[in-house]
Amino acid sequence: MLAGRTVKLAALAAGATMLLAGCGTHPGAAAVVESQTISHDQVDDVALAVCSANLAAAQMSNQPPPTIATRESREVALGILIDTELSHQYGEREGIEPNPREVSEAVAQNEAGLGMLPPDRREVFRTTLRDYAAGQLILIEAGRADIGDEATEEEAINRGVELRQEYVDTIDVEVDPRYGRFEEGRFQRGGAALSVPASDDAVAGDQDRPGDAFVGRLPASQQCS
Repeated sequence: MLAGRTVKLAALAAGATMLLAGCGTHPGAAAVVESQTISHDQVDDVALAVCSANLAAAQMSNQPPPTIATRESREVALGILIDTELSHQYGEREGIEPNPREVSEAVAQNEAGLGMLPPDRREVFRTTLRDYAAGQLILIEAGRADIGDEATEEEAINRGVELRQEYVDTIDVEVDPRYGRFEEGRFQRGGAALSVPASDDAVAGDQDRPGDAFVGRLPASQQCS
């Protein structure tokens, strides 16, 4: 069974670092993973769900709501979608299919949190969570097949990521630079700036994770809600 650590609502909303290969841009797409396109609309839908998930996670843990810019949520959303797509493509090439029961269990663990999301965002997040959990299970199965069934989940998934990277090195991945950049084959959140920041606010806004004070001054349309 896949432990909750890898697929819990808050963990998915927080995002993860993606292992990618290649660079460039593709008009009209947020990213292209081999032949699979991830659209800007997909990113926006998942970003809205991520915003709601962060707020729900804070509420469930009796913490104050986080102050998050929509730019950050879009970057996280694209990272989740790319990571998921890479895992599924790797699994398809290797003939690895996740256990449907374990995927369903991973989603069921989060139903309480999902129920706190706005109705129009629940299904997007549920689908994203299901696909992400399936990708994690693929990596765990790949890792255990390589190093043995006695491996812990963490050991297995770490090895699975390494094996997936060998596959990623053989394919083309393009990402719109407004979402992030590539450094040493790794996707880094933080879109390319169009100009050199000058004012204090411009410098703060150019950071990968601007402070709460900066985000709090943004218009409501640019903050998670």
